[in-house]
Amino acid sequence: MQRRGQVVSQKARKWRKYSPAFRHQALEKMAVCTNVSELARQLGIRRKHLYAWRDRARAAERAGLTNLPDPEIVRLEKRVAELERLAGRQAAEIDFFKGALRKIKERRQQNDACGGAASTTKSGK
Repeated sequence: MQRRGQVVSQKARKWRKYSPAFRHQALEKMAVCTNVSELARQLGIRRKHLYAWRDRARAAERAGLTNLPDPEIVRLEKRVAELERLAGRQAAEIDFFKGALRKIKERRQQNDACGGAASTTKSGK
C-alpha cells in the first residue's frame, strides 16, 4: 500500500477485530455524540467503521436479526446470496428447456402436417 510516495510495509498495517460488545458501546456513544470524528479519535478507530457498524446494525434491525451475533448474520447473508444465485440459475435453465421443448414441438407439428417423419432428424451417424 502506498501513500504519497511512501511504502507502507505489511507489518505496519495491522487488522483488528473489534468485539460485538465494543461495537455496541461505540454505537451507543455515537447515538448521543455531536462529533463523530472526535468520538472515533477517542475510541482509536476510524470514523468509517462507526458508520459501517451503524448501517449494519440498522439493516439487521430491519431484518429482525438484532439478537444474533455478527458471525451468524454474516453466515446467513452468505447463505441467502448463495440461494438467490441458485434460484437465478434454475430460472435460466427452465427458460432454456421451455424454449427447446417449444422448438421440438413446432418441428414435430411441421413434420406431421407434411406427412413426414414424426420425430426430429437423426444425427450424422
